[in-house]
Amino acid sequence: MTTIVISCGQKSASEGPVTGKYIDEFGNKFELREDHSATIQFVGQDNVNETRWYDGAHSDTSYVTIGYNGDSTYYFLSHGKLYRSKEQMEAGSPAIDLKRD
Repeated sequence: MTTIVISCGQKSASEGPVTGKYIDEFGNKFELREDHSATIQFVGQDNVNETRWYDGAHSDTSYVTIGYNGDSTYYFLSHGKLYRSKEQMEAGSPAIDLKRD
């Protein structure tokens, strides 16, 4: 069984809601729902990974962390981009392009 954890900081009004469907530049699909359930489907895989998302401990953050396979910070989602670490997110590079589906 795969473990996926998603945590979300409070988003500013200018960024809009974190809920919605996303697809990254590689074709991986993410959905964050208002009821705090979520799904992730990796390209090339038929199975959809069901999980939950929740507000993180730091309500002043403007990013979402997406965990996968026991790593609670597998991705960082900020300003429409995905990053593999907090350091990369803070530097703004290298980013994985992400768009709303």
